[in-house]
Amino acid sequence: MSRSLDNELRQRYARAVEWSRCAGALTLEVFQSRDVGVEHKRDGSPVTRADRRAEEYLRQCIAREFPLDGILGEEFGETTGCSGVRWVLDPIDGTKAFVCGVPLFGVMVGVEWDGVPQIGVVHMPALGETVHGATGMGACWERAGRAAEIARVSRIDTLSEAVMCYTDRGLFAREGLLEGLVRMEERVRLCRGWNDCFAYVLLATGRVDVVLDPVMEVWDVAPLVPIVRESGGSMTDWRGTDEPHARQCVASNGVLHAHVCRALRGG
Repeated sequence: MSRSLDNELRQRYARAVEWSRCAGALTLEVFQSRDVGVEHKRDGSPVTRADRRAEEYLRQCIAREFPLDGILGEEFGETTGCSGVRWVLDPIDGTKAFVCGVPLFGVMVGVEWDGVPQIGVVHMPALGETVHGATGMGACWERAGRAAEIARVSRIDTLSEAVMCYTDRGLFAREGLLEGLVRMEERVRLCRGWNDCFAYVLLATGRVDVVLDPVMEVWDVAPLVPIVRESGGSMTDWRGTDEPHARQCVASNGVLHAHVCRALRGG
């Protein structure tokens, strides 16, 4: 990476972390209130006024400081740019948890260069945790009131000792992936439904070893790829192919990845 590009990356990295925290503070103004302003999109998924407000804030910050960059957000679609850089925003990942008053939701901000995810931030405002990473710069785990640490995946090297997270079993069934999930359930030590971005925060900080997701959108994936990889893990599609915008994702501590993909295929 050239010195100029490295500087451009660092500038956006710092801002992505800063702005994700500010957006998170906006979500907390509504979180666990009596009326979070829930509506439902055409696909039936919920959206709240906090989702929209947080994305509007992030878009305003990006447009002000990096006006040539493109932006893709879950709530307001895509604004094309001409710099080769695209910001990818999920203002509240885990909206269902947010609506239920459960603190396992996060603000996700990613930055892509020429279509390749280079920067990722997941800020969990209700938990006071932030995990972020950038290509070639490692990954960091920050918690309120504690010193920042390097984010590192676990060293578990056998499936029989692994902890696995996954989302709604119904989604696996709908996508024709339930058999693979069941095979994994039979081989790992422990399965838990800690899902959405929180599962990847746990993975990147060594608290779980495998995460399976049957349905992902670009804004779900792009911010996570740099974090998982810079913390030492692997993130691919279910075939083990390096696909930065995979719809069906497998993430692991890296050591287990080939074993996981093989099990999902029936091996």
